[in-house]
Amino acid sequence: MNQKLGIVAVTLLLSVVFLSFVGLRGEYENYIPFNKAVQALADAKSIHLEQNSILLDRNGESLYEFRADESRIHLPYDEIPLYVRQAFIATEDQNFLKHHGIDGKAIARAFITNSAEGSIEQGGSTITQQLTRNLFLNHERTYDRKLKELLISYRIEQQLSKEQILELYINAIYFQNGIYGIEKASYYYFNKPSKQLSLGETALLTAIPNNPERYDPLRNFHHTIQRQKWILLKMKEQGYIDEEAFEEAVNQPIHLSLENSTVPFPELVGYVKEELHELIASQNKSMNSKQLTEKRDALLNSGIVVETALDPKLQAEALKAVQRRLPYEKIEGSVVVIDHISKHIVAMVGGKKVALEEFNRAYQSRLQPGSSIKPLLVFAPYMDVSGAQPNTMISGARFCEGAYCPTNYGGAVYGSVSLKKAMASSVNTAAVRILKKTGVEKAFSYLKLFQFSSITQEDHQLASSLGGFSKGFSPLELTGAYTAFSNEGTFLKPRLIIAVKDKKGKILYEWKDQPTRVWKEETNKMMRDLLEEVTLSGTAQDARFAGSQYIGGKTGTTNDIKDLWFVGLTDRYTAGVWVGQDKPASLKSIESSSPEIMIWRDIMIKAHGK
Repeated sequence: MNQKLGIVAVTLLLSVVFLSFVGLRGEYENYIPFNKAVQALADAKSIHLEQNSILLDRNGESLYEFRADESRIHLPYDEIPLYVRQAFIATEDQNFLKHHGIDGKAIARAFITNSAEGSIEQGGSTITQQLTRNLFLNHERTYDRKLKELLISYRIEQQLSKEQILELYINAIYFQNGIYGIEKASYYYFNKPSKQLSLGETALLTAIPNNPERYDPLRNFHHTIQRQKWILLKMKEQGYIDEEAFEEAVNQPIHLSLENSTVPFPELVGYVKEELHELIASQNKSMNSKQLTEKRDALLNSGIVVETALDPKLQAEALKAVQRRLPYEKIEGSVVVIDHISKHIVAMVGGKKVALEEFNRAYQSRLQPGSSIKPLLVFAPYMDVSGAQPNTMISGARFCEGAYCPTNYGGAVYGSVSLKKAMASSVNTAAVRILKKTGVEKAFSYLKLFQFSSITQEDHQLASSLGGFSKGFSPLELTGAYTAFSNEGTFLKPRLIIAVKDKKGKILYEWKDQPTRVWKEETNKMMRDLLEEVTLSGTAQDARFAGSQYIGGKTGTTNDIKDLWFVGLTDRYTAGVWVGQDKPASLKSIESSSPEIMIWRDIMIKAHGK
């Protein structure tokens, strides 16, 4: 009976449409969008709703939600709570399970009402029709749009099951305040998943889509409550709930609990997007930068899960250490911590207070490394090439080559010193001689393996042995390179992202990097001795603590004390700390307190005391 009435109603609508408009040509052109919409329905899988993606820490806890233009968390049909489904069917389309996209009785009733009024006053739309409007059409009240809606709805019913239609509908509809779909609405208004909603809370949320502005619970709560009670009544009349459940839900006090929008570590979001771009590029080498950005953004709008290695406790401790040790207005700091076992970044601090996608000094800055470059460019290459030992002697006397005459810190003058002493006391004149013995080009061939982004040909000079580079390195780059000392002389670029998965857990992207040997294992063992000596008798004695059997590292200070560095290693971690100002200026007033070393020590004590 419903289908017959529907056919009659559609016939009447067709007559009205074609009698109301002049010129079949114009009418045909109006139907082109409809044709395209029908073609799009040839495969049900072609219908995709934008949805938010989630960033997770190492424990599977949410760090951030990448919001699409339509903020949505897609919920599969079998995860949509039964009360949610029943509430929408009871109030929006009681014959949903019986009709074929068009409810004949509802359309006939609406047609009679609208004819009497001389305009479209009543819709009579099914859930399928409402879905059609949301996906393919607009909410304009014209017979032309209504006809397209009916025809596309019928086509949808041919292509999709009732379960698929209801799933799409419940995930597509608008819940006001930029929120789409029941799951995101549940988190936004009640700060919990929809499966934890009470019947009363469910009815309140399902009231909103009928008229999102009027039933916005944040602005018109009394209107929302009125419709909530009406929904509960309809659910009772349809037999979905009994009298007892109805009374309990109607009388339940409703208290909104808005979603906590605080981002725990906002400084990481921008880096994750950049690393995701790089991850996609590693598997799509033919794409240009614009194509990769578009692919990344489309991926973030498709509801992916980005799993990271971030240790939230260690991240929080690293930020506290930077803020506590640098209570000065203009002086900033950054930290990178890398786990030797996983080869992943577990903490990254880009400044004392970095907001969402603001400049992050840990990976976006390019800074002069000072003497912290010596282990990578000077000592390891020399020992690897020459076979020199930690006790091999080198001259620390004054050095000049042309106009280049470097000096030692404080004007100190040395005679012959061992490599161990030259490293521990950071003897500049010895370092320049070592680089000269190795050969500048040979030494730089080692640095090339670390994939530093800003080394230029003009850096290939003796002055680079003391950190005099044209652009410099980010703390992330420099700390990453030091991990070779904890991996037997091999380098694997550290990553924060572990894997990118879809909502069902299928891996879409993961890193496939392979380690690169930089220097021999024997060289690495000797370098670890040299780095340890820096913390035993050299410039970083304050770095030592009781929680790790091995502690080694290297300090770095640039000209006029504008940058302070310490990159150190323990049994488990490699961590790098930089201290300086965004507009470089002397740090002489705080140099003696060694904030870079104390920040490192504070973090490592916490890391090893867990």
